[in-house]
Amino acid sequence: MKSFKNILVIAEDIGQNQTLLNKALTLAHRAKASLTIMANNQDKEIAPHLELIYQQKIADLAMLNGYQASRLNMDINIKYCAAPFSHQAILAEITEHAYDLLIKDIHSAHFQWGLSWSDNYYLLREGETNLLLVGETQWPNRGKILAALETEELTEKHQQLNHFMIDESQYLATLLNSEVHLLNCYQEQPSISLAEQLFAGGFEEPLQQHWRHLQDSALRYGLPPEQIHVEPGLPEYVIPHQAKKHHANIVTLGAGEHHGLIDLLKGHSCEYVVDGLACDALILKAKS
Repeated sequence: MKSFKNILVIAEDIGQNQTLLNKALTLAHRAKASLTIMANNQDKEIAPHLELIYQQKIADLAMLNGYQASRLNMDINIKYCAAPFSHQAILAEITEHAYDLLIKDIHSAHFQWGLSWSDNYYLLREGETNLLLVGETQWPNRGKILAALETEELTEKHQQLNHFMIDESQYLATLLNSEVHLLNCYQEQPSISLAEQLFAGGFEEPLQQHWRHLQDSALRYGLPPEQIHVEPGLPEYVIPHQAKKHHANIVTLGAGEHHGLIDLLKGHSCEYVVDGLACDALILKAKS
């Protein structure tokens, strides 16, 4: 399990999502990480807004611990840049300073299915830094984090990605006092007659197979059956629906594992899923 030590938050238009700074400050403080804020040099509200959140965090600590702290034990740096921020500028900043988490507004992640892609599309596909896309809904105490795994692929690299996703989900859940749920979706058999022949020959039904694979992952992490979910259907439909059904505050997704021409033409599931979410999304990159 890794920890967040160096966090970058993109605050190009803080008026669009004022909860962005609150979540970034909360996460950085609990992870004991340094926080860099990439801000619009025309934004005159971000410094006083950040100070207000900062003082509220100090007051919250006083209520929790019974003493008044003079400051939070964390390093905060604001970098003022000319807007709009391009994905090239963000990736260059990430590369130069080796951030381990990028926090960005999820509203700008609603992709432009036209002649051009949004910056968030490129940030999902390029670089190795994990990406947390956040909305305006506050994180509750004792919330839920839904890790969407794909268990059908059995390569060692993919299994490592699944374990990495669960590790990171549990780490984030520890910081936010939340519980982790696992989700896997699968394709139903297209032909009943073919399915009957396969099952008669000793093949497992898809539900049984995916449940067994997901349960194996859950047992390794001590997760109870009520926190494991297997549903039929396409990821871009199943994951947003299950996130709403189970009141998830954050959905964990894997990205960057496939980069072939066919994948580029048909679109990667991760982008479609993010576009349909009504909650935050933690995008974890597959390591090469």
